[in-house]
Amino acid sequence: MMRRWTFAQRVAAGVSACMLAGLLLLATLLSAVHGLLTHPETSRAALQQALLAGCLGLAGVGALACVLHHALRPLHARNEHSEQRLSLLMEAVTDYALCFLDRQGRVTAWNAGAERLTGWTATEVTGCALERLHPEDAVAAGVPQAHLERAAREGRLLSEGWQVRRDGTRFWAETLLTALQDSHGSLRGFAKVTRDITERRRMERAQALFAEAGRVLQPLSGAREVGEALTRLCVPEVADACILFLPSSDGQVRPQAVACADAQAATRMWEPLLRCPNADEVGPSHVVCTGRAELLPELDAERLPQALEASAHGELLRVMGVTSALTVPLAVGPRVLGALCLLSTGPRRYGEVDRAFMEELASRAALALDNARLLTEAQGALELIGVAAHDLGNPLSSLQLRLRRLRLMDICTHEPRLRDGLVGAESETRRMGRLLHNLLDLSLLSAGHLRLDREKVDLAALVREVTERHVDQALAAGCTLTVRVQEDDTTGTWDRLRLDRVVTNLLNNALKFGHGHPVELRVHGDDTRVRLTVKDSGLGIAPTDQQRLFHRFERVHGHDGHLPGTGLGLYIVRQLIEAHGGAIQVHSRIGEGAEFTIELPRTLQDRGHISLHVSA
Repeated sequence: MMRRWTFAQRVAAGVSACMLAGLLLLATLLSAVHGLLTHPETSRAALQQALLAGCLGLAGVGALACVLHHALRPLHARNEHSEQRLSLLMEAVTDYALCFLDRQGRVTAWNAGAERLTGWTATEVTGCALERLHPEDAVAAGVPQAHLERAAREGRLLSEGWQVRRDGTRFWAETLLTALQDSHGSLRGFAKVTRDITERRRMERAQALFAEAGRVLQPLSGAREVGEALTRLCVPEVADACILFLPSSDGQVRPQAVACADAQAATRMWEPLLRCPNADEVGPSHVVCTGRAELLPELDAERLPQALEASAHGELLRVMGVTSALTVPLAVGPRVLGALCLLSTGPRRYGEVDRAFMEELASRAALALDNARLLTEAQGALELIGVAAHDLGNPLSSLQLRLRRLRLMDICTHEPRLRDGLVGAESETRRMGRLLHNLLDLSLLSAGHLRLDREKVDLAALVREVTERHVDQALAAGCTLTVRVQEDDTTGTWDRLRLDRVVTNLLNNALKFGHGHPVELRVHGDDTRVRLTVKDSGLGIAPTDQQRLFHRFERVHGHDGHLPGTGLGLYIVRQLIEAHGGAIQVHSRIGEGAEFTIELPRTLQDRGHISLHVSA
């Protein structure tokens, strides 16, 4: 089967035939002219030959022209149609910047989207290199040329980076650079598609910044630590310098935390920062007073607005060479806790989007500051409770001894009412003593640290000692106390005073909720651990309540007032056991009593000062 010629081959054959016919015609005419000059007698025959050759040549050229016309007309129509479609496509796409480049990277085509995005018209950029669209630092580093070389080598290149508009503003661009090659694989130029993704990048940065803010703005420290974390978070991500202003005790708004990307600029900013601004002048003081943000999108340090002249904030903007500034309030509800001032000394310009974003970040920072304040106040209250509990312990112990002596005097044996009253008073003082000890431990735990005084302790001997102290209480409750100790070694390195409180709290719970039923304490150990089990046969605990009762201020029984309590005993027990590296478990059913089991490792690891994170 005959192979079909391509259009290029047909055109080449036609052109070759045309050239051959032209040469033949030219040779014939030259031959006729030569014959006329040398042999005039043969002029008539030569003229006839020349005319015949000319006619043949013209006929060949005409036939060839007709062939070429029919062949080239569809090509011209397709080419014109392709150009029209390309032009319509380039003009219709306005969200993307489309342009074509030659092999040297010079612009050959420029669409309306590129003009809208960059501000440059097609006339201004056609024939020019695209270095003018890149920042000076990128051009100096050879980034545009490197992108062209890589696209030519790999076929395409997808990249992101800053680009510059005609007015000098920057935008974050996503660029797809594709190499254009002919059928032989030779590079003919490039096609470039550019998209402005500044807002998308802003949102991604905002999400990342919010996530980072949730990590660093923890209310587990004071206001100063939170403020320093906030300013460090903003520099250099959203500002070249960031200042947190908080009202002081005298009512003046003063800087609390400062972060600056430029160390030299940081030395210049302290003098204006230490000036006390007036409440009515533009700046952080006015923001704290009004609770409204202030945005200065464009600033010239040499020609500041009239409102900033002769003001402390204006002096700060002048010495820093600030080009844009944003100050947002740190508010919790109607209360304004301070102001966050963002300063830009470079090409960054703040707008309404930045204002909304920073107001949201400032509200989160305000919550962290307020939580830090509340935490400080709560820790102060707990410290006061601890001091009060410690100071009340000595007179309460003295009162218990005096009541016991009075109860044992001879006069009480003849006065049953007096004896019963002294027994009740002594029971109440013991209860107050337990409460004071629990409050003291609670204050230490809530402060986040607890120091254990380790010594060699025999848990079995300690259990017997605590049980003996509660014999009278057991008799009053109608309970029989039984202590069972196996022959195993029950000694370990623990804090004797804290374990005394653990056993005391468990035994008090057993006597209170097992009223009228026997209470049994079992101590046994193995090679690595010692276990204590306290079992009563009283009310029992529902399975759904067995973990809740170890939380602070949680009570399973006694809401009707018949079994009073604070809900701190088992919470303190669990915290103290876990501080020793042990664990506590409860097994119970309603109406079948409760069994509490604690396990203690024989050797407390050398952790010295133990820090505990206490959750509410």
